[in-house]
Amino acid sequence: MILLALAASLAAPTAIASSPDTDFTTGCARLQGLSEGSMVVTGVHDVAEGPAPRGPSGPNGESTEPLPTMPRHCQITARLEQRTGAGGEPYYIGMELRVPAAWNGRFLYQGDGGMDGMIVPALGSPINTGTTSPLPLAQGYAVVSTDSGHQGKNFDDVSFALDQQSKLDYGYAAIGKVSEAAKHLIVKIKGRAPDHSYFMGCSNGGREAMQAAQLFPGDFDGVLAGDPAFHLSAAAVLTNYSGWAYTDAATKLGTHSSLLFSPADAGLIQSALLKACDGLDGAVDGMIFDHAACHFDIATLACAKGQTAGCLDPLKVQAIIRAYRGPVNAADQPIAGSWTFDTANFTPDWLIWQTGIPTPKGPLMVLQDLVRQSLTQYFTYPQYKLPLKGGDAEAATLLAASAQTAGFTDATSTQYSSFAGHGGKLMLVTGWSDPVFSATDLTAYYDRLTSDTKAQGGDASNFARLFMVPGMTHCGGGVALDDFDALTSLVRWVEKGDAPNAFVAKGKAFPGVERPICAYPTVARYDGKGPLTSAASFACAAPGQAGA
Repeated sequence: MILLALAASLAAPTAIASSPDTDFTTGCARLQGLSEGSMVVTGVHDVAEGPAPRGPSGPNGESTEPLPTMPRHCQITARLEQRTGAGGEPYYIGMELRVPAAWNGRFLYQGDGGMDGMIVPALGSPINTGTTSPLPLAQGYAVVSTDSGHQGKNFDDVSFALDQQSKLDYGYAAIGKVSEAAKHLIVKIKGRAPDHSYFMGCSNGGREAMQAAQLFPGDFDGVLAGDPAFHLSAAAVLTNYSGWAYTDAATKLGTHSSLLFSPADAGLIQSALLKACDGLDGAVDGMIFDHAACHFDIATLACAKGQTAGCLDPLKVQAIIRAYRGPVNAADQPIAGSWTFDTANFTPDWLIWQTGIPTPKGPLMVLQDLVRQSLTQYFTYPQYKLPLKGGDAEAATLLAASAQTAGFTDATSTQYSSFAGHGGKLMLVTGWSDPVFSATDLTAYYDRLTSDTKAQGGDASNFARLFMVPGMTHCGGGVALDDFDALTSLVRWVEKGDAPNAFVAKGKAFPGVERPICAYPTVARYDGKGPLTSAASFACAAPGQAGA
């Protein structure tokens, strides 16, 4: 085992571990130049209280909003398992750990996004970009982030996949190694191990979060997975299929997929959808909570012969039907998930992923480009001649070709006995309008988890709960109440036994409005009496009871 020396040092108590009052300055400084087992510390900084980083890898992106203040902390960068990999290329697992001087005793592993390959500042990136909650580092958490075992040029660089170990590290293996190393360094600085360990991530970080609970069940007490790429192979196939459905329609109409749906088209779809489904939860408020009762038929918007206004071109309608259904087998059963009609569909936050959007420099195809690279260079091998066009048979071929890598990348296990056995708690949160990972694929997974756990004599809700956010696109945004603090709900569950039946959400899309986001399968239903702006006017109830 590569980390044997490190593991041995963790197993054997040291004088430092028995001195919880070790001076912070000294504890931070002593890590400079540290080399133990496969770990080499490459930098140590005692960072004074001040603003968080700004930029693409900071919490505010390119925003001009005031930067949040971070407390004084020790920032450590390190490399694990430096080696020469396939093609003679250098590889290592890079990591950054930040430990605040005023530590709250909690450790947080920060999941990454895309194909990883970069170290995002270890501040505790939230699962929902709309949150106004303080970043975990500012709350006193020790936070670690990592590149997951390769160094990429950007988040869609998949060249590392030529190296077997790097694929394994990205798929799952780096999680255990980084967690172990980070906790060891915390002991070195603070003189004691964390009281509780958490994992939080969105998108690929959400997939990593689920891998943490499934494959490293003893490492974490609480796991928060946002919009998780848990069924990554199927998601790639579904998105490729959808993309081709829209591209095919655009080609027939003599345009580009990024121009297929106009703002007028989007408004028509959203208006019809809200008319059909908005009031099913008892409140007409621009949000759809009860998707089980929502039966929206896009075909009703197709233009009749000679009709040109207030309708959709039949080619667009057929493309939507095909894309939303997803690929199916001979029995007409979905093989890679499907999409759900929700209020942010066909808005810019959704289109940028599904069809691309026009820009002055040309079409911006965020997801389709990444997915096709992923399918041809990560899940399979570059020399394969894969049928990337969007037919059902082609989709089945892609799934079959992806199976080998999916075996260690997809986080689809429903076995959590050890995780649940030591009191571990899992919270899953996603947006109904997520254009990257199918919301219905996640609800289907949770249904399987519930069924499998029941078959073993247990109750999945004792350790795992799913929360579906209406109108939210990928990791925040959309037409949604995307400002909520799921991490605090998770911590209360882990440390106080307070299981979350709901958490309260607000958001810029609906100023002054609050709603409970209820644990699936329940939905927020209006009591018919209180103000529509108040979360207290809604209660969590069974779905599919329109008019009850």
